[in-house]
Amino acid sequence: MGPLKEEYYTVQRPSHSQLATGLRHRRAASEAVPPVGDFNRLQMGGGRPDVLPGEEGDEPDVAEPAEPGVIGLQRKDSVARMTWNGLNYVVTTLTRHRPRPRSQQSSLSRSFPPDVPQTPPHDVMPSPEEELESFFVKPDAHERVRQLDQDTVDRTERVNFAEPPYRNRERYAATASGWRRDQDEVVLRHPEHRANIGLSRISSTTLHSIRDNSDRRQYGMGWVGRLFGRVYRKSVVSHPVIQEQLEHMDDHRPYFTYWITIVQILVLLISIFCYGIGPFGFDLKARSGQVLVTSLSLQQVDYLEPANFWIGPRAADLIHLGAKFAPCMRVDDKITQQIEKTRKKEKETACCIRNDDSGCVQSSQADCSKAISTWIKWTSVATGPGGRISGSVCGLDPKYCDAPASVHPFEWPDDITKWPICRKTNTQISNAVANRRDKSAPRDKLAEHMVCEVIGHPCCIGIHGECRITTKEYCDFVRGTFHEEASLCSQVSCLNDVCGMIPFFFPDMPDQFYRLWTSLFLHAGIVQLIITVLLQYHMMRGLEKFTGSLRIGIIYIGSGVAGNLGSAIFVPYRADVGPAGSQFGLLACLIVELLNAWPMLKRPKRALAKMIGTTIVLFIVGLLPWVDNYAHLFGFVFGFLLSYALLPFLSFGDYDRHKKVLLIWVCLLTALLLFVILLLLFYIIPVYDCKVCSYFNCFPFTSDFCASQNINFKREEPIV
Repeated sequence: MGPLKEEYYTVQRPSHSQLATGLRHRRAASEAVPPVGDFNRLQMGGGRPDVLPGEEGDEPDVAEPAEPGVIGLQRKDSVARMTWNGLNYVVTTLTRHRPRPRSQQSSLSRSFPPDVPQTPPHDVMPSPEEELESFFVKPDAHERVRQLDQDTVDRTERVNFAEPPYRNRERYAATASGWRRDQDEVVLRHPEHRANIGLSRISSTTLHSIRDNSDRRQYGMGWVGRLFGRVYRKSVVSHPVIQEQLEHMDDHRPYFTYWITIVQILVLLISIFCYGIGPFGFDLKARSGQVLVTSLSLQQVDYLEPANFWIGPRAADLIHLGAKFAPCMRVDDKITQQIEKTRKKEKETACCIRNDDSGCVQSSQADCSKAISTWIKWTSVATGPGGRISGSVCGLDPKYCDAPASVHPFEWPDDITKWPICRKTNTQISNAVANRRDKSAPRDKLAEHMVCEVIGHPCCIGIHGECRITTKEYCDFVRGTFHEEASLCSQVSCLNDVCGMIPFFFPDMPDQFYRLWTSLFLHAGIVQLIITVLLQYHMMRGLEKFTGSLRIGIIYIGSGVAGNLGSAIFVPYRADVGPAGSQFGLLACLIVELLNAWPMLKRPKRALAKMIGTTIVLFIVGLLPWVDNYAHLFGFVFGFLLSYALLPFLSFGDYDRHKKVLLIWVCLLTALLLFVILLLLFYIIPVYDCKVCSYFNCFPFTSDFCASQNINFKREEPIV
């Protein structure tokens, strides 16, 4: 194994007390330190240098201490000793005193805590004047070299380490956590241009700017208060009790404001990227073009759609994204009656086949031309499969469908509006199609509606669930949803297509109640988003600084949801988006703050009059289209109640505190009761027709100023 490495030798130097008293260290016989010659003898003999066997015979359990200059073997501590040292170090570290964070009332200090080690009691501490003088004194190069020479350890000397090195860290622990960079000796080419970095003292101006709290939102003031020129009453503000309450108010970071603003910006950008921008303007925009219709001819199609002056997506696209739209949130009786009326008319339809074999389409007898087409209708005289008299249907027959098959007990009813979509046809259709192509082969009169080319399928148009049997070209032109897999309008759910998002749990029962808060993240266009960002940055950000993210989030979401619920009750057939209710809830929050700070302000009545005047002006702006005034109204009411219950307030006396606590409970219970009443009005006692209610939401300054958001056709589709 070779000679013992040099680092395993240690220099040991006994203390004077040990030499004087003859102190003995207990050592096993196997651990007795042999003379130097024994090491070479053991190595040459092939023994292990790390295990020193004891001599034979009875040896005393103690050994004489090594003489000065004798080289001994450095041994590791035992496992028990190392375990005890480790536990002792962990306990000492955990129980070590840590400085507490500085309070707001503490005076200014350095930008970083000092890291001067705690010197032992016998050392002499320099005076403050000496410390200031020597703080930036650069040590001499010769002195540093001399110190390094003194710190060098000679391996030939004998040193006895009494305790592990980490105990010195415990003894000379830093008085405070901190760090300082070591400044190396660097020779610069131009010392006069040297940057002042490293251990330079931070200027007082920088320290004051870091610790400055002058931008903290003042209670009862804020951006709106400075805009309206509010002034404090110094006699009240300077009172010690009021000063103490103001000092104990926390200053929060506006995380919720930044989060919801970023989400709203991203949602609008993604919406425009996916759906594009609709027509711009204040009235209806006409669109026309020649489109292939079910008569297999090009016809002029004209329709009107509402414009969007906010520079954003169309109304149908906003509904698909999650706008507030009552027919998608509950079962609407008017739309349900319209769907039942359409199904009743569809029950009397049949397959209209062109005589020149150019195609077929499902239509009523009045829409099927007797000159060029044949209308095949099953009757009691000429019945269909199984004696059915309801039908026929182009491309659909229970006789030729294998999935789902019409077998007992799952037979298809004698009502074509209740027939399912056929997913697989049988082989009889293939034979019938082959015979139809062969002019000499006989034709099956009962299968003509199955072998003809179907040129019309259901198309969902508009935002009210309207369905038509038409061509794909026509459906794409009017921006509808084409269902090529279906044969009848009763087989599709147009309202589900209009609403989008998560499909209904039951096809004919809308249940998207979550639109009350998803619409808060949507905007009708870029202009509305800019207004929202400005209001939330200047008004909501300041409110969140002294209320906190949780409170301002409850006020924002609560007033927005309540405002959308009130709007869905009184204006159910308009798609509205944007946090209009939430913004008016924040406006109510400012008014509540003004009322709480009433004794602190000079001329508080004038300040309240300005706030009320601003609120009235904003309600007048709510008469414009695409602006939900009912959301403004109910959002303001709920925002006022929630703000009075959640905002921090100042107490100007014991009686004032008890009165405000009582008002908090009254506001919370009133908000809960009002929300329950709105739920009952929305689901149990719905309001469908309220002409006067619509004027509060949009006043018709022109004939088409408050036009319907649905698509309006100028002419009907021609006869087949």
